[in-house]
Amino acid sequence: MEHDETRQNHSSAPSVGRRSVLAGAGVATVAGLVGAAAAAPAAASPGAKPNAAMPVKFGADGRLRIVQFNDTQDTHLTDKRTIELIEKTLDAEKPGFVVINGDVINGGPPTATQVKQAYNNILAPIEERGIKFAITFGNHDEDSLGNNTGMTEQKLVDWMHDAYEHNLNPAVDPKLTGHSNGQILFKSSKTNKPAFGVWLLDSNRYAPGTIGGQSRDGLKNYDWIHSDQVQWYRETSIATEKRFGRKIPSLAYFHIPLWEHHHMWFGSQFGSDDATHAAAAKLHGIVGEKNEDVYVGAWNSGLFAAMQERGDVRGAYVGHDHINTYMGDYFGIELGYGPGTGYGAYGLSGAQQHRLRGARVFELDENVDGVYTGTRTVFASDLGIDTTPGNQRISEPAPLP
Repeated sequence: MEHDETRQNHSSAPSVGRRSVLAGAGVATVAGLVGAAAAAPAAASPGAKPNAAMPVKFGADGRLRIVQFNDTQDTHLTDKRTIELIEKTLDAEKPGFVVINGDVINGGPPTATQVKQAYNNILAPIEERGIKFAITFGNHDEDSLGNNTGMTEQKLVDWMHDAYEHNLNPAVDPKLTGHSNGQILFKSSKTNKPAFGVWLLDSNRYAPGTIGGQSRDGLKNYDWIHSDQVQWYRETSIATEKRFGRKIPSLAYFHIPLWEHHHMWFGSQFGSDDATHAAAAKLHGIVGEKNEDVYVGAWNSGLFAAMQERGDVRGAYVGHDHINTYMGDYFGIELGYGPGTGYGAYGLSGAQQHRLRGARVFELDENVDGVYTGTRTVFASDLGIDTTPGNQRISEPAPLP
């Protein structure tokens, strides 16, 4: 099983050579077929309905801020600077909602208690400040099962519901692939209707060894957002529009990037030629860094096409590739990364190892057409946090709730 820590990192080059080459024509054919199926017109099913609860509310001034952390990825003895980064970001930005976008822990914890402690080190600063939050699962969040901890994603969701008053992770739908799918609507400060929304999607973990009876050698090692999840998003989006009489502008969060994150950077669907990046950067307004490959799922299941068809998603933001921080406008939908937050996970090379530890901030203002007004990154160095290489682990985990 391939893990993120095996990736080759380059701090100087704009991108790295591909460790797992996508198989050109064969993959293109599969992606086209699956994408076309996912985007096929369909009426909302009778069971599709928007989340009726609106636990997050815009401030009296009509504003609200979202903070994204991702890839905190550590054990129960989390690097103390990861916790400091979370605390200082929350205190400086004062968000109304936090999304932790996958890979909260690594596979190190040997017991169920230590799994909970690893999560709690990250969640406690948010809970203590009374901030509503939710997580999406990444590819590493169940790795501790290899140590017989028994802490499945389902058990993690159940535990968070019991332990944290401010956790908004939706109940797991057993009929839907994944364990962190959901819609969260933000209530307007002026009406009893939603002014904005967030889509949470589980991008799942690792791809199976064979697909359709054939080896996936040459494809990426990661899973993807499955067609039933894409259909769930589409049907729930339609039902939300029907209920409230308009499309609710939203942001989408999931861990593993889409193929379109790769396409946007290179300005080409199947190429990886940096010579084309300058034109793509100009066309899509790309800002930020790309220091490693875009580690997509094994194939494209059509989520981007569904989001573009529906027209309610303003941006789709991921983690997974810790040292990529770029974002841009890809044909009407922002695609981007939040920087890797955790000091315990891989980073850049040498003295720059922790230079890109940070978070991403999203600004909302319901007084402005479209509500979503922009995004920016916050790095540890901006907050005066030590970025010297190596680990500085806490000696004891925070007390469990």
